[in-house]
Amino acid sequence: MSSRYETTDLALAAFLTARGHKLVGVGGTPSRSVFAFERSAGLVGDTLAWVNNAPVRIAARTMFNSLRDLKGVAATF
Repeated sequence: MSSRYETTDLALAAFLTARGHKLVGVGGTPSRSVFAFERSAGLVGDTLAWVNNAPVRIAARTMFNSLRDLKGVAATF
């Protein structure tokens, strides 16, 4: 199993960042960014919560700030 988890889903990447998971890289192309995170049991659990639309407590401002920050990172690519 890889030590990294990668996604092209900006909203999922923002959610994972807001939940405190470490972003270790951004790659891809100008039209499709790939966000890479350190893989952990917590990250897998949060990803499953996202996919299954499970209730998760998160501050709205934290989520929106993460989304804004990742958009900025992706735009510089």
